[in-house]
Amino acid sequence: MLGIPFLKLALISFLALLPILGWVYFFNKKHPTKRGYVILSFVAGMFSVLPIKLYERYWNIMVWKFEHFNLIHYLSDLAQMPTLSKFLAYFTMNILVVAGLFIFMVVVMFFLEVCSGDNTLRVFERKIGKAIESPLFFISIGGLCGIIAFFSSFSVNEKIWFFVVVGMLEEFIKHLVLRFSDEEKIRSVKDALEFSIIVALGFAFVENILYFGKNFAEISRSIQTFSILILLRSTISVAAHICFSAIFGYFYGVAKFSSRIYQQEQKERQHPIINRLHQVLHLKGATLFHEEQMMLGMLIAMGLHAIFNIFLEFGQIGFAFTFILGLFFVVLHLFHIKEQRFFPITNFNFK
Repeated sequence: MLGIPFLKLALISFLALLPILGWVYFFNKKHPTKRGYVILSFVAGMFSVLPIKLYERYWNIMVWKFEHFNLIHYLSDLAQMPTLSKFLAYFTMNILVVAGLFIFMVVVMFFLEVCSGDNTLRVFERKIGKAIESPLFFISIGGLCGIIAFFSSFSVNEKIWFFVVVGMLEEFIKHLVLRFSDEEKIRSVKDALEFSIIVALGFAFVENILYFGKNFAEISRSIQTFSILILLRSTISVAAHICFSAIFGYFYGVAKFSSRIYQQEQKERQHPIINRLHQVLHLKGATLFHEEQMMLGMLIAMGLHAIFNIFLEFGQIGFAFTFILGLFFVVLHLFHIKEQRFFPITNFNFK
């Protein structure tokens, strides 16, 4: 990217931003009282790309004396030649990578919220206290993937594991940005859905600029190729991030307001096995419901992200387009569910 003339880089940035401006304008109109935070969430989404791309580029060099700081290496090896030492190495790397991402986002959100005057330091400290469970939540998902790879013992192309891990990390860091909105900005399932999309827009914007910059010399040789890639990355890639984040945002919103939603769910159906499980584990139904929804949302978003990346890697643009089109209708359906099923909930201000 450093070798690209400034005017060309500005043009790439402008073209990447065009399809996103409409979305940002739309959410600004929908949240006039939260306009500043709409912009802040978008900017935070932009910054959240950086640690993922740095990790992708430098995972094979020595970092803090760990020679193979590479989750993909261990996860791929676990699926092909499972050993306990590889599982422990993978799990250790999982903890360190997730901790690093969390610390990075704490620093970014501190400067964006506290230094910009959007929040006080005391409010931000409360946010960190609530968000601290996010790394533990993700480590449990990473551990689950490791266990599956460990016991599956089948050979899969390392590129597949690459997309599984990258999908996991990208969805997790976008979730972290959303999590820091949890204290005061997200007041409904609808807010969780919409702010997830705003974060995804910022992420997709910077990711597209990095992609265009990396491949500029190749794609600029042909105006037709350049135009097609700009169109594809500015539509399919952006729509993909919107869909993945919106789906998780829906589950996150349901989990956040789990107490009220669980009560509503219980009125509609009450499975005796689930109730018995709650009694045995001495868990409140709403607490278990919260964890179920968080886990389900993150696993679905990560899985869909991995599938989409695999389609692109193997040149299946038609499948990728159809896949995202189908997901877009799923997102519209989730908005409809929110309006119909949880309408009474979204009218409350939760504190």
